[in-house]
Amino acid sequence: MARILQLVDSAGNLPSDAALILDDELVDYLGGLPGFPGLARLAGYPAEGETRLEPEQRRSLAAEIAPLAARVKARTLPEPPAWVGLEGGTDIRLGEELGWPGLLAFLQQIERLLHLADRLEGELWVMEE
Repeated sequence: MARILQLVDSAGNLPSDAALILDDELVDYLGGLPGFPGLARLAGYPAEGETRLEPEQRRSLAAEIAPLAARVKARTLPEPPAWVGLEGGTDIRLGEELGWPGLLAFLQQIERLLHLADRLEGELWVMEE
């Protein structure tokens, strides 16, 4: 079961354009990267229910984005999953292509959510999809 990283603004609204799917394959990949404990911690959040990211977790994520993006661009990490969202199946029509470009786009989306959360004085939650 995939999770969603969702922004909740200061009024308690869940903007539809401020969410990011955390596919199981991607969370497992990030959890296995040494030196990025904030991203690895995403794998520890339950797929069911709702968990608020504490401020120190948000700061950790924010600090890890740029160094990880640089390593993605240089391709000095283990190969990312080619596809995500398969959820136990092998039919790629059910998933989304990831690879190096998709991993970089994913990191940019996390960075955007962190920026929006700060700007809107909101919170980030990990929720079930």
